[in-house]
Amino acid sequence: MTEEKLKFAQLFLRKYDRAVGSGVCSFSQTGIGAMNFTNLCVNSDFVIDDDEIIIRACRVMKLPQEDIDLLLQLAAEGRGDE
Repeated sequence: MTEEKLKFAQLFLRKYDRAVGSGVCSFSQTGIGAMNFTNLCVNSDFVIDDDEIIIRACRVMKLPQEDIDLLLQLAAEGRGDE
């Protein structure tokens, strides 16, 4: 059985849940709009279309640079920017 590669929304929400759950940040601090967040939650293929929003949210969540780089790579793949 092969393991399916995580998509941007799946990985982002895992990281987000950990950060919010541990008290590192709150939703309002991330700068993610309500519509983008809703789409992340209901559509595993959804990708935030602005890398600056992704970077800001990652920094607020205190993610290491390797996680930020991976999320940006997955975002580009999801948008077809490869």
